[in-house]
Amino acid sequence: MVDLVSRRTLLAGTAAAIGAATLPAAAQAQAQLNFRYANASNEQNIANVWAAEFFKKVEERTQGRVRTQLMLNAGGEQTIVEGISLGTLDMAVTGYTGLKEFDALYFPYLLRDVAHGVRVMAGPIGEKCRQAMMSRYNIRMVGVGNTGPFVLATKNRVTKWSDLRGMKIRVPPFAAYIEAVRQLGANPTPVPFNEIYLALQQGVVDGVVTILNIMFANKFIEVCKYVVQNDFGVGLDKFVISQRSYMRMSAEQRKVFDDTFAETMPGGIRLALDNASKDFDNWKRLNGPESVNMLDPAEMERTLRPGAERFANEAFGTGAFDTISRA
Repeated sequence: MVDLVSRRTLLAGTAAAIGAATLPAAAQAQAQLNFRYANASNEQNIANVWAAEFFKKVEERTQGRVRTQLMLNAGGEQTIVEGISLGTLDMAVTGYTGLKEFDALYFPYLLRDVAHGVRVMAGPIGEKCRQAMMSRYNIRMVGVGNTGPFVLATKNRVTKWSDLRGMKIRVPPFAAYIEAVRQLGANPTPVPFNEIYLALQQGVVDGVVTILNIMFANKFIEVCKYVVQNDFGVGLDKFVISQRSYMRMSAEQRKVFDDTFAETMPGGIRLALDNASKDFDNWKRLNGPESVNMLDPAEMERTLRPGAERFANEAFGTGAFDTISRA
């Protein structure tokens, strides 16, 4: 079965994992592999709902030889990615990579929607991203999914983009979001993920950019009443596994792993998209009908599109913006 464990066990089992990696290939194929999957959020996060189902199927289809522990609320995404690279973890669904190639794709108006993002990642831009991940971390990107739209939420109501001027907005540690918030006149403010609730509650920041589903899963909606309904970038979650861990599986097990991902991820994306409309409805129910606002999309595009083009071309080379637009 898939185990759900806390971050206290994050470092447990590393020596055993290293020992198993030294077994001959034939013995590895028969040995039980125990992997560790980590995520910064809790079991309500759609990515983790999908992950639990995915790992259950992999375990069943490998006759119990590939098992996975789910380590949730496991700290910041940067720490998780570094843990996978170092070998204290095996897998994650993560937004953070610390790589300009992935960061550029978060810029609002670069990707039109999730389907467009999946097409882009299946082409030459996605291949460059995969190579960058492998080169930097020795981590394999299995593919991309979605946990719902990135949104901008604020403690005080905004009815036009100019209302954001001077506000302190907590942004993910992605260069694209830092620049996008700055171009809208607000002040991007770094806050560790596990401190966001308190920072909003105490007024350290005036708002936050994050995934809509995460706003609910981590109860940020309690301390951040208003949300802008415009998509603030397409959140393509990366499902990654260390190359070391991937190669511990037999060729047959790797095929099961990859095929099961391809089979289940579209359902995870549909779940995220279906859930987004329900979340906006729930937001209005909890915080009132005026708590969800759609701002002028044309003004947002005029303001942010030049930055999206610059980030794409700097990350992937001249003409990349056009390549992405045509995908």
